Amino acid sequence: MKDYIDEKDKKILEILQENSSLSSYKISKTTLIPVTTVNNRIKKLKKLRVIKKFTVDIDKKKLGLNLAVYIFITLSRRELKEEGMKTKDLIRLIKKNPFVDTVENITGDTDVVVKMHLKDIGDLNDYVVNVLSDLRSIEKTRTAIVLEHE
Repeated sequence: MKDYIDEKDKKILEILQENSSLSSYKISKTTLIPVTTVNNRIKKLKKLRVIKKFTVDIDKKKLGLNLAVYIFITLSRRELKEEGMKTKDLIRLIKKNPFVDTVENITGDTDVVVKMHLKDIGDLNDYVVNVLSDLRSIEKTRTAIVLEHE
């Protein structure tokens, strides 16, 4: 098995990014790559961890989650240390909330950015006031509401 990615692999990846539920047969028909080769290539890409997982793209609005927000968090290093936590521990804690889409450790004036989808502004207020503000290691937050989202 070759450990590098070639043009055939890139074609397969491009198709899977659009629709990860396509069968190898359909990918084969689209790319004109034999179905056995498609299967072997997908196995290789999984083994190399190029493909980490197959997932679905959920329409959050259809779940009633009409408010998309980014919360920028500045941490208190002193409080983190006193609590015996690292940034990655706090990130793991934040990720447990089912409305959280992503949590990233970033550079700049802000330490962490959280992307969430919520039902409404009341849910956002509840999360910021009753969840985040209870975490002593969070020094401050800034929230940006996404004006238009898919």
